[in-house]
Amino acid sequence: MYERVTRLCSKPLPEALKTFFKLVTNHSPQNLTERSCTFHEILGDRITVLPPDTRHVDYDVIPIVVADGCLYKCHFCRVKSSRAFSCRSQEDIKEQIVRLRTFFGKDIHNYNAIFLAQHDALQAGSEVLNTAALYAYDVFEFDRSHLQGANLFLFGSVDSFLNADDGLFDQLQELPFSTYINIGMESADPETLVTLKKAITPKSVDEALAKMLDVNRKYTKIEITANFLFSAALPKGHLPAFFQLVEKHLDRFYGKGAVYFSPLINGRVQEKRGIKREFYKIKMRSRLPMFLYLIQRL
Repeated sequence: MYERVTRLCSKPLPEALKTFFKLVTNHSPQNLTERSCTFHEILGDRITVLPPDTRHVDYDVIPIVVADGCLYKCHFCRVKSSRAFSCRSQEDIKEQIVRLRTFFGKDIHNYNAIFLAQHDALQAGSEVLNTAALYAYDVFEFDRSHLQGANLFLFGSVDSFLNADDGLFDQLQELPFSTYINIGMESADPETLVTLKKAITPKSVDEALAKMLDVNRKYTKIEITANFLFSAALPKGHLPAFFQLVEKHLDRFYGKGAVYFSPLINGRVQEKRGIKREFYKIKMRSRLPMFLYLIQRL
């Protein structure tokens, strides 16, 4: 296709069409590879996973790395970082934003969403999050976007979420964004958490779900969502513990605060085929919106 479009550029065509084809040929495989390298060089890292909530904008987000590493080094995780958790400096974050504005050029107005990366931006705290979000909103000219509204996405851990006070959520509520925070809870079953080598307890997961529901009821522009794991290989208490947890806090369906189930797949075709069927069985029982999530990355 690229070669055909290149040939068309040399033929007599309406000027607007020829200009369009020339723009297309600027994106050769080599140029796209170079552009990808530039993109990750600006960020100082590769984006190994996007929050599942970015489905709301079809995964079209501009990432800004505000913190590296994570609080846990979970055994099961395929996207974990070997780095200890650390926040980026304000200078680094602002430099990323300015360079990304140049990188996207005229295409910037086709975006209305940012992802404050990487794996636990919530741990960075309110000052870092608010400064980055407001600076990006202005530099990216989201008030002039072709798309309606603006969206902010980030990950949080159980501990960073439980440690976040109302002041942080009050400030996020005042931002010119709809904010989505995905919390990696993984399981409410003690045996499963041990198997996963996840350094949290069923009690903290219980508290996190209760706080998730409370924040979702209290703040109109913030939605907290949860991530759990899904696999037949997990201990038998995993799914019963999940239902017990949700049914403890909700006596009926509640539509705000999705739960994403991330499959642990070992590559067998039979297991992949069975995931969707088994998932729908538990989805019918859930008192929260529930979705399967397969890792999306940039």
